[in-house]
Amino acid sequence: MRQSAKIIAIWLFALFVYFTFLVIYSPLTSPISGHVNQMIQLLLFLITIFIIKKEPNKKNRFIFINFAIFFSLSIFSLGFDFIDNNLFVEKYSKHFYFQYVLIAYVIFNALAIIYLVIDLLFRDFKIYQKYICSLLIVLSIAGFVFYPYFYDPKYLYETNDIKQWKIIDQHIRNSTVQLSALEIANQLTLKSWENGHEVAELLPEENLRRIESLIPYLEKDNWRVLLFAPLYRHNIYMDVLIIGFILLFFGYQYKKDPPQGAYIDKIMFLVLILSSMDIIHNWGFIKSVEWGSLAELFAIGQYITVFAELMMVLLFAFRLKFISSIHGEFYETELAVNPEKISRWRDWIDNLVLAHFFNFKLFNGRLFQNPSEK
Repeated sequence: MRQSAKIIAIWLFALFVYFTFLVIYSPLTSPISGHVNQMIQLLLFLITIFIIKKEPNKKNRFIFINFAIFFSLSIFSLGFDFIDNNLFVEKYSKHFYFQYVLIAYVIFNALAIIYLVIDLLFRDFKIYQKYICSLLIVLSIAGFVFYPYFYDPKYLYETNDIKQWKIIDQHIRNSTVQLSALEIANQLTLKSWENGHEVAELLPEENLRRIESLIPYLEKDNWRVLLFAPLYRHNIYMDVLIIGFILLFFGYQYKKDPPQGAYIDKIMFLVLILSSMDIIHNWGFIKSVEWGSLAELFAIGQYITVFAELMMVLLFAFRLKFISSIHGEFYETELAVNPEKISRWRDWIDNLVLAHFFNFKLFNGRLFQNPSEK
């Protein structure tokens, strides 16, 4: 059986098992677009496993091991609908599961990208040295950003916004008449909270302003936006880190033009798009007020992400096909043994861009030169 047929067969079997369990044991609570996203990531995970098995370049194998770990998180994402709210911790199981899987996604994505950049910048480093550098960067930044979530799993319920929202919500529930923001402000003085503890009372002007800003979150499920806003904000910080290293990758490629494994630069470009889309999604979440409309916008945005991930499936499949071929195995082996004596591989995407957007004579250098033409 061909590799592609094996991958598709395993993927379809996994989806069959998943949907069977979903029908039997769990209602569908996640958006359909989110499930499509996770299913594509599962396919990427399977393709990456085959790449690891076929990879002739040991150094590149670890690059794709990191991607495999990242894509494997799709299995945990697909498992979200099976988590009962009281499975691990009473009332908070779904919250904890979602929170830590989301954190794991951004951490392992950062590790995969930063390791790849370290590998490009410091080719002479041993593998364990590259991992030490990558882990130091990722864990130090992630530890600073996500420390509150590991110190207190219920951190999102202890934020200043949620504490103040709870007080207003309780006050309105206890009232027999509908109150305006000014009437609430005359009856209630909010406090400022830090790490779950009262710090100080708000001044009258600030008290009114805060009440006015929090009242929209009292409608229906809008409070969920307020609850998860810090988590999405912290994810933006990590996405900015990832984008920074991707730009460093392309800057170094432009400046030094080192030979690189086939399709890796295209994969990095798609990760740049995905990380940028993630920032847009997260920023839209933070700035939204209505949970219902946010869920609809999120579903639409997911389809854009899904398109970029489908492009990534193609690139990973092209990578697998390339390293499985004789000339691809030779190129990747030579790249590992004699990188200074080999030109960068020019794939069909390079040929397309070169033919339609550039003057070949101006760019007929090492950047776009095919080894077969030398």
